[in-house]
Amino acid sequence: MDIVMLGHSAAGKTTYISLMYAAMNRGIGGFSVHANQYGHHASLINAADAIVRQRRYPDPSDQRSVFDFVLRHHGEDVFPFRWRDYRGGALRERSTSPQAAQLHEDLKTCGGIVVFCDSYRLWHEPGAARDVRQLVSHIQRALDARGESVTPLVIAFTKADLVDIDNDEVIARIAEPFVPLIEAVAQTEHIMGTAIPVACGPGPVNVEVPVLWCLRFGIIGRAMQLQKSIEEKIAAAEYAAQRDTLTDRFFSWLNDEPSWNSIGQGHLRDAQAEYELFEPLVEPANQLGEVLDGVSGF
Repeated sequence: MDIVMLGHSAAGKTTYISLMYAAMNRGIGGFSVHANQYGHHASLINAADAIVRQRRYPDPSDQRSVFDFVLRHHGEDVFPFRWRDYRGGALRERSTSPQAAQLHEDLKTCGGIVVFCDSYRLWHEPGAARDVRQLVSHIQRALDARGESVTPLVIAFTKADLVDIDNDEVIARIAEPFVPLIEAVAQTEHIMGTAIPVACGPGPVNVEVPVLWCLRFGIIGRAMQLQKSIEEKIAAAEYAAQRDTLTDRFFSWLNDEPSWNSIGQGHLRDAQAEYELFEPLVEPANQLGEVLDGVSGF
């Protein structure tokens, strides 16, 4: 599963990825996240430690970064995923630029989307809403081109500790640029959206929610694909069984070609192999739902 993280410069993406990884590496609700490369593990843990202990924040990313992670459940690898972090400048480039073109392609094909916006800037700077609308247009174009595959979408309102998120006027202003996107997503059945306040400082708040939301629906989407494939293979096996006769077996052997019996058995073996991939996803998907209990969607 690929998860694309995007947002304007200084929205807190680079800080978030470090704090999220540190929190999830320690583990939450029986789940943990581990980097496939030790270099990524060390750099993210060190960056998170610097934020929490020294209030020293990483510089904003100036290039597209890719991290290969795996979700573990009670110590067992469950679901590999790739986290793509786009530099904010890609959103301002022409669509013909390599970075902007890659962003649009990733948004069309990825398994999940996490959108970061600076809630402090949205509250205090009138021009911030215009930038967010440009960001929203990127996402809406990509969602329109994706078809109907299951797509988790998270709107993360960063720096939520710097604004009064209990104030209805504040919430209305920072959410306003996203209203068309939220309304459009709410009309679909395959896009699972949520909006969550996030604080990425010495006392992180909700840093686990965006990644766990994406992974929960990523796992559900993968399980649905496997279930459909299993049903198709079983149907194909039943079709072959209806055509299995001793005559067919004899002439298939004589002509050195697959018999309907062997074809059917092959479909059953394939169905069993895919069921062995499907079955381990059920419990983690259910338990992720319990971990995310109380997180509302749209």
